[in-house]
Amino acid sequence: MIAEVCINYQDANVDRTFDYLVPEHFKEFVEVGKRVYVAFGVSNRVVEGLIVNVKNDTNVEKDKLKCILAVIDEIPVVSEEQIKLALSIKDYYALKLGQALELVIPPFVSNKEIYQISVQRTEHIDLEDEFLEVYNRIMKKPVLADSKFARENKEKIISLFLKGLLKYELRPLKDLEDKIENSLMQPHYTLTEEQNKALSTIKTAFDEGVYKNILLFGVTGSGKTEVYIQAMKYVVEKGKSVILMVPEISLTPQMIERVKNRLNTDVVVYHSKMSSTQRQVAWLKLKNGKAKVIIGPRSAIFAPAKEIGLIIVDEEHEPSYKSEKSPRINAVEVAQMRAKINSIPVVLGSATPTVEHYFWAISGKYILCSLKNRINMKMPDVFVVDMKKELLEGNRSIFSRLLLSEIEKNLQRKEQVLLFLNRRGYSPVVICRECGYVYMCKNCSISLTYHKTGYLKCHYCNYKEKYTGVCPKCGSKYMRQYGSGTQKIEDEIKMYFRDAKVLRVDRDTTTRKNAIEEIFNKFKQKEADILIGTQMIAKGLHFPDLTLVGVVNADTILNMPDFRSKERTFQLLTQVAGRAGREKQGRVIIQTFNPDDYSVVAASKHDYDSFFKEEIKLRKTLEYPPYVYIVNFLVVSHSERYAKKGIENVYRLLEECSKTTDAKIYGPSESPIFKVENQYRYHILVKFKKALQMIEVANKIKERYNYNNAELIIDINPWNTL
Repeated sequence: MIAEVCINYQDANVDRTFDYLVPEHFKEFVEVGKRVYVAFGVSNRVVEGLIVNVKNDTNVEKDKLKCILAVIDEIPVVSEEQIKLALSIKDYYALKLGQALELVIPPFVSNKEIYQISVQRTEHIDLEDEFLEVYNRIMKKPVLADSKFARENKEKIISLFLKGLLKYELRPLKDLEDKIENSLMQPHYTLTEEQNKALSTIKTAFDEGVYKNILLFGVTGSGKTEVYIQAMKYVVEKGKSVILMVPEISLTPQMIERVKNRLNTDVVVYHSKMSSTQRQVAWLKLKNGKAKVIIGPRSAIFAPAKEIGLIIVDEEHEPSYKSEKSPRINAVEVAQMRAKINSIPVVLGSATPTVEHYFWAISGKYILCSLKNRINMKMPDVFVVDMKKELLEGNRSIFSRLLLSEIEKNLQRKEQVLLFLNRRGYSPVVICRECGYVYMCKNCSISLTYHKTGYLKCHYCNYKEKYTGVCPKCGSKYMRQYGSGTQKIEDEIKMYFRDAKVLRVDRDTTTRKNAIEEIFNKFKQKEADILIGTQMIAKGLHFPDLTLVGVVNADTILNMPDFRSKERTFQLLTQVAGRAGREKQGRVIIQTFNPDDYSVVAASKHDYDSFFKEEIKLRKTLEYPPYVYIVNFLVVSHSERYAKKGIENVYRLLEECSKTTDAKIYGPSESPIFKVENQYRYHILVKFKKALQMIEVANKIKERYNYNNAELIIDINPWNTL
């Protein structure tokens, strides 16, 4: 028996495995996903490794193979299915093995506080004094694996472990068990004809036991969540597990409450903000099959679910599913990979599906289920205000006269208002009117945003400096703040409506733990009249008395230099408009300087099809997804010269590796935002006709790029190229 072992599996730079012989006395203990101790290198130092495969043959001469020294775990820390997923991710995203494994290995494996070291054998033994002292100390009381004593005696402990005298075990966590609340089961809702059809499609796909993509395309308020819950109930009653993904952690409490009240099973939350100990409690529940439902954002797709029967991705269009830091995986694509490995359906739900997914649905590659009508309510009335006309008519306020009038009416009716602006801070640009100086970040090629705290901040790297009101270049006091952020909106609203109670949701107000949930609960309990926020408030929220939504500036994303800018504009406008009138008739006011843009017009009419028709024509003409696959090769370095040399190396490799493909190479060039966090950025955009060609070329570049002075980031299917 041969074990394929990844050494230093938590090192992102590791990209290969080594074969080890499994001694006869270890054969019953060796499993994929368990950690082992092995001798490594010429010095034969003892290191930790992870078994990623067990096989009967090897390319290495068997007399040259070393043997596994010990098996650390009693149960695998990752399943065979999770290893398969990691290997799929590695190939598709051109990652190194360590990067891919890091995604599926639970964090408490690296956080040794979770383990305790105890004595395995207690019979009389002969040991040298220094080893006996350590052994006796642990015999008296187990020690935490990350304690000072364990760190100081690491080699001795490993040596005693290899002799079979010590063992690692997860420390008891009974005090951390969730309290099970006996909530009243909510009634089983009668589904509409559209909902029944969608549910039947999901059930059939599950019963067939095959991989299928089901796009649940339902307008806001059409009852997608009810379809999810009844599908989950069906799958759980058949003894299988369900992963339900939501785009934001802040949305998990609402979803958990609804699911717990309806399903007779333990529900586990799984996300990266949990402590290692909390994650371990969840991990154990999933491992032993106690919990059948997992809810969480991006990282939930890596949860160690047992016997998965269904994966649901709510708000599948959301950019937060795509990681903007390495490794740049897209959790929606990973959900599809995991569904394929398990031969199960994956449900992609949205009121504004991505252009690619809708294209594949109408092309027959996906199954399309449509919910075209709201449950018991009609869609909100939408009014588009041309802010150019407002200016010409003498209104220099950031609010149109219509919006101010409608807010006044809502406050008189004791109904709530939501104001949306996708820009935090007070003013995004501060300029000297004498010399034209603009405050820029010292680490990034981006202007600093003025905040009411008296500081200028960078929203990319968090650099901040005190605002003095004096130009650092010419000494002038004539500084002008341009543009509006959520802080400014809040100030001005309080000036217009002095008696109104106002809450604000953005990154500045939600740094404290549970802050988002607290703000949303206050608004739901009607402790505030007006809620102001960024895109955090645009999705998945249900407030019964919210009848007016105002989009203060629809152009913040529309003018971005990115091929998805119109799609993102349409999605955000539609989603935020969908918060209005969930239980009473709603109104939406969109303020824009581009009232004739097709994304704005389509959003105002709740008309996805007309938006799609315009957008898909543009995508075909300009050769963008879904007609091509895109890779952004990004090279970053603290030295501009090194970054430039790195991208030149990538360009030479691309010319060589893509000779047999019909790839189109654009660049190299400076990234639109040239400097971020003190690193210079050059990129090359490459378009491929076929996914297999893209994967092949990307992996060749990963393997051959060896310029150590600049880091290469390979972004498959990028969400933005800034």
